[in-house]
Amino acid sequence: MTLKISRIALLAAALAALTMPVVLGHGNKPGKSTAKIGGGEVTVDFVGPDAAGRDVLSLLSPGSYWRMGADRATTLTTDVDLKVGDTVVPKGTYTLVAHFAEDKSWSLVLAEDLGAGFAPTKVIAQTAGKISESGDVVENMTITLDAKGNEGTLTVAWGKARLTAAFQAA
Repeated sequence: MTLKISRIALLAAALAALTMPVVLGHGNKPGKSTAKIGGGEVTVDFVGPDAAGRDVLSLLSPGSYWRMGADRATTLTTDVDLKVGDTVVPKGTYTLVAHFAEDKSWSLVLAEDLGAGFAPTKVIAQTAGKISESGDVVENMTITLDAKGNEGTLTVAWGKARLTAAFQAA
């Protein structure tokens, strides 16, 4: 009898361990997007939160910073120098942050790291972006990179919100 109970307890513990990441992750899914630009490659690594029926644009107040994902900072890695706004950004890995200035206005920020409240500790580059809405709902936030030649676009899709920002190879 004891052996039977031990096997059941072991099975229950194993099942709990296998499902724990799903429970603790709250439905957040890791994602990666890569684009070839200017003879190099740019990759964004993120964890996409679920919209869960929320109006995601209403969650973002003017003056706030958002780390563009969940569970950890979103990063951009590039093996080619980029031009973001008016700034040349050397090859490397950077933290991506969205800064919301006012309704329908946001900036894509490349930073060294994040401080309190997700505000960047040191801004490397910043460029204005556009906010729009789509009829299509994206439940789990995604970030995509699109590039053609030396021109690139980063798009964040979450709920009905679409945030886009342009960059280029330097």
